[in-house]
Formats: sequence, structure tokens, C-alpha cells
Amino acid sequence: MPIIPIEINGEIKSPKIDPSCWISDSACIIGDVTMGADNVVYQGVIIRGDFAKVDIGAKNVFQDACIINTAEGFKTTIGDNNLIGFGAIVHGATLGNNTVVGIRSVLMITVTAENDSMVGATSFVGMGKKVPAGQKWIGRELKGENTQGKMWELGRQSWRKMGHAMKNQKEKP
Repeated sequence: MPIIPIEINGEIKSPKIDPSCWISDSACIIGDVTMGADNVVYQGVIIRGDFAKVDIGAKNVFQDACIINTAEGFKTTIGDNNLIGFGAIVHGATLGNNTVVGIRSVLMITVTAENDSMVGATSFVGMGKKVPAGQKWIGRELKGENTQGKMWELGRQSWRKMGHAMKNQKEKP
């Protein structure tokens, strides 16, 4: 897996990744990225802390081909126990804890998805929008309460378990 330090404003920034994480060999983590314990990062994920910092808590699952990046002056912050779906983009946004970002969704700069919220598959959350705690965003608008928390917790646990099983393999398949 490429873990790439880069120079930012004359200073070398290297990703800081807790050793308990499992990161696929085909994921790429670049620059000013801090990643807490027990994260699982699947194939094709790109996490880029080049224009600003990416700060990631613990126990998150990043499914295949999602992109976590920043914009000039807009860092990305991801709390704990989140599930970021296949092909999703989190671009200079903030996620609380226990959120779900659905498959191929896009969260633009200054978006905040508060605790226990959900952004449904293929949704677009425009700059400066907020997904309040316990609510869900579907398509391009807020759609009410997120009542699927327990179901998504099972999903986060199963994907994390699979990632750690891959990490603990004695041999590469």
C-alpha cells in the first residue's frame, strides 16, 4: 500500500496510521493524514491530505474506491465508527460518529454530517449543507429521521471484521 509523504509549505507531512488498522495493498494514503485505531481501508481507496489535513478517528470502514480529500483551506474530519460506501467522495467535509455515507455519494466542502446521520446512495450534499444528528439525506435534500442505525451498525461490524481477517492472514492469497 502506498503511504506517501509530501512537502506542504516547506514541511514534510507523512501519514500517521495506527498499527491496528488494516489497509489494502491497493489503497493510497498521501500527506497530512492522521488515522486512529481499528480502521479498515479497502481496495482502491484514496485518502489525500495535500491541500489540508485529514483527521480520521477510530473504527471506520472505507469501502472500495472511495475518495477522502481536502480543498485549499478546508480540512476533512471523520469521527468514529462511520461507514463510507463504495465510490463515495468526502471532499473537505466533516462526519460525526456512527454515520453512513452511501455508495457513490458526494459530500462537498463545509458539509457537516452529524452523529447517527445517513447520506443515502448516490446522494449529493452541496457546499455548506448540514445533515442533522439522527437524520437522513436522500438525493439532494434532507428526508427525515434515520431509523436504520442498528442495521448499519451490523454492516460496519461485518465489514470491519472482514478487513481485520484480511490483515491477520499469514499469507497473501
